[in-house]
Amino acid sequence: MPPDKTLARSILLHGAVSFLAQVALMAAISVSYGMRWMRFELFLGICLLYTALLTTALVLRRQDFRVEATGKVLPRVNLPNTLTFVRLSALPAILFLVLQAQDYPATLPVILPVICVIFATDFLDGMVARRRGEITFVGRYMDSASDYLTIIAVTIVLFVFELVPTWFFVLVLARLVLFALGMALLALREGKANPLATFLGKASIFALMVLYAMEVARLFSVPWIGDETVVTVVLYVVAVIVAVSIVDKAIFLARQFAAAPPRRNRASNAR
Repeated sequence: MPPDKTLARSILLHGAVSFLAQVALMAAISVSYGMRWMRFELFLGICLLYTALLTTALVLRRQDFRVEATGKVLPRVNLPNTLTFVRLSALPAILFLVLQAQDYPATLPVILPVICVIFATDFLDGMVARRRGEITFVGRYMDSASDYLTIIAVTIVLFVFELVPTWFFVLVLARLVLFALGMALLALREGKANPLATFLGKASIFALMVLYAMEVARLFSVPWIGDETVVTVVLYVVAVIVAVSIVDKAIFLARQFAAAPPRRNRASNAR
């Protein structure tokens, strides 16, 4: 089988396995805790559509599964990208678990470990990619997309359930909108997308993930990590980190704009 088709089949297999794994997990939890099947069916439809769109997008962009150091396209999805794919594709499951927690608090022993494991892949994928020398262009895309989609979704859910204050909700959305808008404008200017991250940017995402796990713990009065005072202190610390990262991102984007000439200028110089 040609390498291109082998890679496409590998991507499709990842999508299928991810969908089936989430369905199996949600079905097991629903049956175990007597959840209403109407919600499960809603999740099933959302999960199927989301996974299909994600998988299709990756198949169409399979040429981006190339190692940055060598430019060689991978014959199949490698381990680092598999870890990133797991985190990105698990978004429907995270939302389902968090939403169900309000009506079924007994699911806490399942919810917290699942969320922690999914968030932990944010550190594993980059570490594995660097150690194996397999940093890929698509890996950067998926890593950024998974971070921001997960944070946006969980932030909205926690705000709806009044677990985070309005000012914090606005601060987080401002940080995410700044990044998305800045990278979109930079991509239009350069003629291509180049997902880049700063240390403070990654630190703010990590801090938000830790805070949100603690907010879920607070919802169920988990000792220490769910303590009201501890979570409040962490919230303000995270707010400072996010605020500083906004300034850092603004400076970073300004430098990128200054360093990258407009696409039409490059085309004129080439002629």
